[in-house]
This record gives sequence, structure tokens and C-alpha cells, in this order.
Amino acid sequence: MSSSQERQREIAERISGAFVDAYTTGATGLLDDVVTDDFVCHHLASGQELHGAEAYKARIREMRAAFPDFSMAEEALLVDGERAAGHYRWSGTHEGEFMGVPGTGNRIDTRSLTMMRTEGDRVAEMWIYGDGRGLLEQLGAER
Repeated sequence: MSSSQERQREIAERISGAFVDAYTTGATGLLDDVVTDDFVCHHLASGQELHGAEAYKARIREMRAAFPDFSMAEEALLVDGERAAGHYRWSGTHEGEFMGVPGTGNRIDTRSLTMMRTEGDRVAEMWIYGDGRGLLEQLGAER
């Protein structure tokens, strides 16, 4: 692996780790050092497009309000230049409203795929592909 490839891998690992830790601990300030000023996240399951770190931090706070014991783990991270793809597993107990569904007390366990585009040592754009239907089934909601 070239030193350029190693550097890109280190950047992707640092970014991924910051997102995993922010979701798991609620320490959203971790994102400040890993996203660009014009960061955009395309959340394909919900149809949301989040602009900037503050919008994404709000998303994390909403997730943690709905799933107070939210936990996330990186299962795989593939890096190719300024792009990286991550496979994540997350779980939690549904205690607050999420996707219009009031808290059910159901335990969820799901996975998502994320594609990132970096600029320098920060993520500029992210696409999240989640299993929204499977998640709603685990919540006992029908849509």
C-alpha cells in the first residue's frame, strides 16, 4: 500500500470512528473536526438531505432520543482514494418517537451502508443507505 493510500485509509478511519462514537456516546462535538463547512448528507431511506455539521448533530440527538441506548459499530470500511464505503450495525431500544412511530419498547438491530467523499482530511458528502422497511417491521409499524 502506498503512503497516499495509507493516509486516505487513516482519514477514513478517523472520520468513521468519529461518527460511530458520536452516535454511541452522544458526543456530537466529535463531528466538528471531521466534516467540511459545506458538508451534505443524503439519507436515502428517509429522503432527508442534511446540510452542515449542526443539522447532522440534530439527527444524532433525534436518534438518541428515540433510542437512548443506541449503539453503533463499524463492521467494514473500504477505501479507494477520496471515497470510502462503510458497513455499520446499530441497535437500541425504541423508547421515543422515530419515523412517526411512538416508542414501542422494541429492541432493534439493523445495518446500514454509507458512502463518503472526502476533501482533504474531512468528509464533504455522505450517502446513507439504510433498511428503513426492516427497521419499521422491527418497530411493529406497517407502512
